[in-house]
Formats: sequence, C-alpha cells, structure tokens
Amino acid sequence: MTYSRIISLILIILLAGCIPQSDNVEVLQAHSESYGVYLYTEIDNDHPSEADNYLTALLDWKMKHDHKSLSFEQSEANTGQIDVDEDQLPALVVKRDGKVIELISGDSGSQDIMNKLESSISLTNKNS
Repeated sequence: MTYSRIISLILIILLAGCIPQSDNVEVLQAHSESYGVYLYTEIDNDHPSEADNYLTALLDWKMKHDHKSLSFEQSEANTGQIDVDEDQLPALVVKRDGKVIELISGDSGSQDIMNKLESSISLTNKNS
C-alpha cells in the first residue's frame, strides 16, 4: 500500500513538471477613454537596451503630446494573460476600444517605435 502511494506521488510530481509553466512579464500600461497602451517586457531581461528603447519612445511620446492625464501603471502578468507571444517581447500594444490596432515588437530603435506609436494614435484620433 505504501509502495503504491509513493509511486503515485512520484508520477504526480513528474507530470506536474511536464506541464508548461508560463512566465511572468512586466506590464507598463496607460489608458484613456478610447485607447490603451501596453508595454510588455521580460522581468529577467537579457537585453535591457531593447526594453529601454520602448521606454524612451513612450516617455518621448508622452512629453511631446503633454498627456498630463495619462499616467502609466506598472504591474506583472502571466504570459498566458497577454496578447503577445513570449518570443515577441519586448512588445508595445496599442488598443482602441479593446481591439489591437498596433503591435510593435522585437529589437527596434526608439525613434522607429515613436513613429509607429505616433501613427497609430493619430489614426485613432482621426477616427474618433
């Protein structure tokens, strides 16, 4: 009887190890009435300069447009809870009314990120 319990316990532990574990990602998000901006980065980032480009672009964008009412909040999420694959991180997602209108991912320069962000938000504002 004890032998079967030990075998059962070992099988449960082995099976639990086979279940893919989702990693957590860092989320920087801001919302207005019609759109949301989400920056997803790895918590243990091996390439911090890539994430820095996204942060620089967001800061430049906010300063350029003087979005005083737009405040960023930082949190963590499970990779299963976000709309981006883990291999696309870092990624910047712009949503309008809950729908993705722009996805910028991978190693991009801050000016390129800023231009895409400007383009997606200006399109959003024109369609309002």
